This record gives sequence, C-alpha cells and structure tokens, in this order.
Amino acid sequence: MAVSDGVVAWLGSDEVGLEQFPDAEETDLAGAFVAPAFVDSHVHLSATGLRITGLDLSAATSIDHCVRLLAGHVAAHPGEPVWGHGWDDTTWPRPPTTADLDGVAGGLPVYLARVDVHSAAASSALRQRVAGLAGAGGFDAQNPLTADAHHLVRAEARRLLTVGQR
Repeated sequence: MAVSDGVVAWLGSDEVGLEQFPDAEETDLAGAFVAPAFVDSHVHLSATGLRITGLDLSAATSIDHCVRLLAGHVAAHPGEPVWGHGWDDTTWPRPPTTADLDGVAGGLPVYLARVDVHSAAASSALRQRVAGLAGAGGFDAQNPLTADAHHLVRAEARRLLTVGQR
C-alpha cells in the first residue's frame, strides 16, 4: 500500500509497490491488518439515501417556514405521501406538531424527520396506520415521535413510499 498526504494512493503487492515507489518510506506492519477508515458505528445509510428524494427542510428558518415548505410540496405532489427531512428546531419556539402537518396536508401521510434522524413529526393520517403506536415508548399525540414510536412510524412511512419516491 502506498499513502500520499494521508490518502491511500495505491494498493498491490510489495514487489510492484517497491518498483513504482522506490524512494518511499517503508513501514513494516509485521502482518497487522490494515483497513480503510470508512468505519462509522452510527451511520444512517438509508436515511442518507432517502435525502435524495422527498422534501428537504434543511433551509427552514422557523416553524412557519417549515409548514410553508410542506404546503408547497403537497401542492406540487398531489395525493402522494410526504417524506421530509432536515428540519432543525434548535432556534424555533417549538417543533412541528401533528396539527401543523394536518393543517396543510389534509389526509395525506406525512413523515418529517428531524435533522438528527432520531425523531420525526408525523401527520394523523400516518399515525393512524400504525397499530399500537399510542402505547409505544416515545409516543406523543402532537409532538415529534421518538424511540420506539418513531421507529414504528418511520417503517410505515417507508412502506408507503411510491416507486418514484424510492
């Protein structure tokens, strides 16, 4: 393996490596295993992929702005379930509520994941599709769902995605 400025520049046999990089500094690892530093013990791979589709709320500067973005998305995609992501209520007086979503989405299932992907606001239409949701840990009738309630509603939201949304 050849490393240049902290980046793996080449992989192959010692013989070929020494021919290609005759002046390189050698480090004998004595048979130790070398793995790329692509390890992340807390990756949200599917959430990252789903950010490519749906409603991006990362630019929302307030709860009102977030709701307006949702309303625009619903108008542009009539009848489709809404998969949104990226809202950050850190500087807002409160997060989006079920009533906020219902007010602009009508009877559509709406799932809006917070920027950290550990909670989500969900419309009544989505919540009603999940059996036992009210008894799950992290349930709140109006505020974003966390813990088990979030996992349950997220699974249902994923199931509802259309082929075009996937």
